[in-house]
Amino acid sequence: MQKILDEIKIIPGVLGSAVYTTKRGILATNLPEVFKTDTQERIGNILHRVFKLNETVKLDVNSFEIQYDEALLLIRKLCDTSSLIFICEPDAKVHLINMSASMVTTDLLGLISDCEEAPIPEKKVVAPQEKVTATAPPADLESVLNGPLADKFTQMKRLLATHIGPVANKALKTSVQQWLEQGEPSAQRLGQLAEIMQREIDDKASRDEFLVEMKGVI
Repeated sequence: MQKILDEIKIIPGVLGSAVYTTKRGILATNLPEVFKTDTQERIGNILHRVFKLNETVKLDVNSFEIQYDEALLLIRKLCDTSSLIFICEPDAKVHLINMSASMVTTDLLGLISDCEEAPIPEKKVVAPQEKVTATAPPADLESVLNGPLADKFTQMKRLLATHIGPVANKALKTSVQQWLEQGEPSAQRLGQLAEIMQREIDDKASRDEFLVEMKGVI
């Protein structure tokens, strides 16, 4: 869980995030040190109560944001007993943060289920396994990712993460698998891998910027 929050923190403008549950308080956090544990739990308790209003006023609010001069708070409901809290710079890109949060919600719910009995969609276990099986034999892909080019892959993932957030880890694996289907893994072919990876970026200007940055890696 902590690893997921650390990956989210890579997103430009994100100062930190935390997972709050009504039963156990803060399960994981990398919020700035100025926010002590008891302070985080009080904040989490207050913010999560907003979702309880859904039952009273018959709404279906799953996320909301609070704008301050010094910071932006984004709160996303994970389930009835838990929520994901972001503290960001005032001008942070909300759409990028929300997209990244959507991608990691299922993973977080799976980890929360290990700590407390939170409702988890049954497809959580099935869908990822089917996807991995369809894209590559896990042993082959992992052996390449952890092989001689591991440092290069890490650098490439970090660059991609500045454009698409924490989903870069999954995007890298998908891209490497496609790359392997076209030839043997080698440093000479990293340019081809960069071309495949840039397809994961929606914005054309960001894609071009990514390819320029990648020249310093490959």
